[in-house]
Formats: sequence, structure tokens, C-alpha cells
Amino acid sequence: MVVGLVGVLWMALATSQVGVSLAQTTPSANSTTALADSVSPPDTAFAAPAKPKPILTLTEIVGLNMGIWAYDRYIRQNGENPGFKIGFNSWEENFKNGFEWDDNSFSTNQYAHPYHGSMYFNAARSNGYDFWTSVPFAFTGSFLWEYMFETHHPSYNDWIATSVGGTSLGEMLYRLSDLVLDNRATGSGRRWREFGGLLLDPLRGFNRIISGEATRVGPNPPGYRPTYLAARFDAGLRTLGEDHVYDNDTTRVYFDIQGSYGDMFRGSTKKPFDVFDFGFQLNLDDKSVLAGVQTRGLLYADRLHKSPSTEHMLGLFLNFDYHNTNAYEIGGQSAGAGIISRFHKTMLGEIETQAHLNTVFLGGVSSDYASYTGREYDYGPGLSTSLSAALRRHDRQWLILRHSQTWIHTLNGTEGEHHVSVTNARFDLPINAMVGLGAQYVLYLAENDYKDLPDTSKRLPELRFFVSLPLN
Repeated sequence: MVVGLVGVLWMALATSQVGVSLAQTTPSANSTTALADSVSPPDTAFAAPAKPKPILTLTEIVGLNMGIWAYDRYIRQNGENPGFKIGFNSWEENFKNGFEWDDNSFSTNQYAHPYHGSMYFNAARSNGYDFWTSVPFAFTGSFLWEYMFETHHPSYNDWIATSVGGTSLGEMLYRLSDLVLDNRATGSGRRWREFGGLLLDPLRGFNRIISGEATRVGPNPPGYRPTYLAARFDAGLRTLGEDHVYDNDTTRVYFDIQGSYGDMFRGSTKKPFDVFDFGFQLNLDDKSVLAGVQTRGLLYADRLHKSPSTEHMLGLFLNFDYHNTNAYEIGGQSAGAGIISRFHKTMLGEIETQAHLNTVFLGGVSSDYASYTGREYDYGPGLSTSLSAALRRHDRQWLILRHSQTWIHTLNGTEGEHHVSVTNARFDLPINAMVGLGAQYVLYLAENDYKDLPDTSKRLPELRFFVSLPLN
């Protein structure tokens, strides 16, 4: 988990100082500023696709599980945690009992497990498998861990979060590592790039080392960089209140990285995650430093309409969401459809709107009562919707409006229904080509209807002031 976080920061530093090889295209209203083609011209020859290596992939998955188990068994808690004293008895018990629900913390279940799953996925992805053929390895690795490497009974939530969440995180991190890696680079620049790629995607970095690819100079594979990329880095202060911003307010420092990889209107959409949005938020002096991780990856796109003034696209998406703060916890894995529209040549500049409807496979959400599971959050499936509009002028996004609604039906926890909405308004004023100043208002509302306990409602507004830097 820490390695992945450091890798994201490394990616931000690398792209801001070194740049990435990208062909300039018309910007997306979902992002800020396109990163320039500042490294080298495109390859005229491409590296041949690697052949899948099933034995090596499975060996790495088992080895990864053994390594994590050894840490948990002999180093963590001085080796006293009984949950990792495995053997024939625990294996027999696990297979007899089957799946149930566990009581781990929100950060463990909703981020650490998906990050673990991303390494299963990328063991396959970096050994010659494509997106779809890597997915079964994420499920396999998680299944082996649940049954063989813990005395705790296998859990539904872990298997889903590790496998489905690991797929989303894994492909995102695999693609982001492409922004750092370059097979044509040499010398110290090459070594730093390989180190950054290792931090972003440890299994891919490991496989590049053992295969010799980390030092071999040659062409890059086709499609290893998107035709469009935009990202920004925010640093600022966030003030969180109860009911009103000025009630019981607390002001803290935060950092935020948001970006868009690819452009579904103008770039390639042939492969899953040729287009995706990503975000990482760090909060100081809060419940967790890693306060948020999101990715929305395009699986399929179909053009509905195109004219000089208007374009409409239909997309199918795979989503991962994780929000962990003192104010609220909510996260899960979902998939759904969205209609994305662009309106050119308006009085306000270019406008992009998005409307999404998603099925939440399994979501975790804050609970107001300590459930019999011992967790501070409930689990269940549900639905989510979101609407957004972004305005751009002179190739710079200056206003974003977004609203989302999520409904979670509790399957495990305090029985009831959770209704959560998040409204977000962001204004960004560019000072020059490199720096912007902005403000953002976020309103979190929760209506929790419990079957056997009093219902509750929450209103938590948050106000942010920040300095925005494009990563170019």
C-alpha cells in the first residue's frame, strides 16, 4: 500500500520534470492540461508482444502470497498473531466452513486488499497477458490467500474487493507506469525511470528486472503511451464542518492528484482502460493519510452522434472508489454505463457533461452503530448515479460541477439502507500557464434508514482553497 502511494508521487514528479512522449490532441473537458511530447519522437518500430507465461505468473502469485504471509507470521506483531499460524488443520477448517464476512478495518478491506489484488493482476499483465486474460489470475490469487494463507475463514468481501478492485487498480497502475518507463532511455535517466516504474507497479518492475528488459535498449510496444494525457496537482487547506462549514470546523492541509488518461472522443478505445480517469487524495492530520483513491476505466465505447458543435458517446465502465476520512467512509467496486457529451463553440467555451448509472457489486459505508461484526461500517450491494459538467476556456478547465448518489442495502452489518450523496463545485482561476488558484465546495449528505434502530442523517460541508499546478 505504501509502495503504491510512493509510486504515484514519483509518477507526478517524473511527469512534471521529465515530461512524457505524447501526441498532442484536442483536450478533454475531464482534465486540465495536456502533457507535451518532450522526450523523444514516436517509435518507428515496435517491440514484439510478449508470449504469456502461465507457469511464471502462477509462481509469482504463490510467491507473493508466501512473502506476505511470512511477514504477517514472523514479523508483524512479533509473530504472535494467531491468524497466520496456518497448517493442515486450518486448511481443512477453511474448506469445510467456506465463505463468511470479516471484521477488518475499512482501510485494510477497501484499499489494502485491492492493492494486494493489483499485484496478482499485474503478475499476469506483465507476463504477456492482456486485460481480460489477467482477470482470472486476480481471482485465483485471492482465492488461494483466503483459503490457504490465513486461519481466518475466507470472506466474501475480501475476495470481491481483492479480485474486482485489484483489476481496476492493477490496470490503472500498469498504464501509469508506462508514463515513466521508456525502453529507449539509457544511463542514469533509464535507471531512475525503472525505479519509478518499480514503485508504481512492483510486479511489473520485478519482471522487467528478471527478464533483462529493465536494461535492454530497444523499441517500445505499440500503444504504451496514450495519445492524450492531462493531470493536475493541488495543494491547499480543507475546512470541514458539521451542518455548516463554520460549525466545529477543522482546517487541515491536503494534496490531490487528478488526471485523465486518453480521450474517448479522439483517441483509441479498442482496449479496456485505453481511457480512464484517476485520482489520489492525501489528508494530513486526518483518519488516514491516504484519504481517497478513484479510477473509472472505459471498457467499451460507441459513438452516438457527431457534428461540428456536438458529440455524444456511450461508454461501459469499471470503477473503483475509496474514501476514508474522519467525516465519512465509503468505497467499493462497481460497473455501469455512461453517456458523455461535448458541446463545442458555446459562449462559455467547451462544455462536457457526463451521466452515469452503476451497479455496486459490494460497497462499504459508514455505520452509526457498532454492528455485531465489530466493524464501524456496513457491507452490501447497491446502485450509484452521477451527473457532472465541466467548462473549459483557452484550453484550461475553470469550473466543475458534480453530483453523485449512492444507495447501499446492508447485507452484513447494522441492517438497513444507506443513502449517500456528494455534491462538488470547483472553481479554478489560472494565474499563468503554470499556476492556478481555486476554491472547492464539497457537501456530503447521508440518510441512514435502519431496520431496528433509530434512523440518522448527516450534513458535512467542506471548503477547500488550493494552488493548482498542471503536471506538464
